[in-house]
Amino acid sequence: MKTFKESFDIIIEKKMKLPSGEKVVKELSRLGKKKNVTAVISKKGSKFNLYVDGQMVDGFKDEKSADKALKEFIKVMGI
Repeated sequence: MKTFKESFDIIIEKKMKLPSGEKVVKELSRLGKKKNVTAVISKKGSKFNLYVDGQMVDGFKDEKSADKALKEFIKVMGI
């Protein structure tokens, strides 16, 4: 039987239409000044990918650097 987190991750993966083999590590919503930005950090192998509003931003070597880059991206873009 699947846990709630596993079921929720499957729903997010289907909604985001992630490439095959990628698993959701962290899903963040209500980001930015207007609280209308969503972000997903996914993992494929040893690489972490950052998606903002469904668009891939970049790949990172660990989750911490992807999270840091997300905060910087929001700050620079003025979202």
